Amino acid sequence: MEIITISKGAGIIVLSYLIGAVPFCYLIAKLVSGKKLTEIGDKNPGGWNLAFNVSRIWGILGMILDVAKGFLPYFLTYRFAEKNLISFLGTTNNSLIAMLAGVAAVAGHNYSPYIKFKGGKGIATWLGFLLAAHPFTIPCVAVGMVLGLFVAKNMIWAVIISIIFSSTFLWIYRGSIIYLIMMLLLIAVMIPRQINYSKKLSTNFKFRKEATVKDLFTPKIR
Repeated sequence: MEIITISKGAGIIVLSYLIGAVPFCYLIAKLVSGKKLTEIGDKNPGGWNLAFNVSRIWGILGMILDVAKGFLPYFLTYRFAEKNLISFLGTTNNSLIAMLAGVAAVAGHNYSPYIKFKGGKGIATWLGFLLAAHPFTIPCVAVGMVLGLFVAKNMIWAVIISIIFSSTFLWIYRGSIIYLIMMLLLIAVMIPRQINYSKKLSTNFKFRKEATVKDLFTPKIR
């Protein structure tokens, strides 16, 4: 194992992006049904659209693979790269690169070069990344989702609150500001994919946007 240099770190981040960009759900839909997820349902090449418009079972498999795309880049970088003796923003450089690798995997899923930079919403890949970072981030996400879904009745706010809660936990637990930087990066990468651009931007962020919680989980045709 070697201390990560800048060039190696950049290589890990790029590789993580390319791994995250593999459109498993899109490929599964194409193989088992001949359908293109970018042309059916909400046109989102993610697990939810696959489950609703192709097959529940295949949708679950796709989501598991998407979780793995986020888990592996962070886990492998953090575990197998030697820690630098010099701290950076309160952490070792392998922690920094592992965090950026996780964010890159989410970015790859959301903006995949393999399907003309289309992509999913990144939630499954993000959860895989968080699970690798610390299992307790998942309850933090759950609390954020409950507040967003049942109080705001808006998936965008549910995701934003969940990102803030999980990132804040990692910041407090690890004692490094890089997890606040991670929070901003994830919001920048994930929230644009939550927005329905056929509606006004203000409507997307409106509290109690949906009549029922069930409506939040139904893919909308765009």
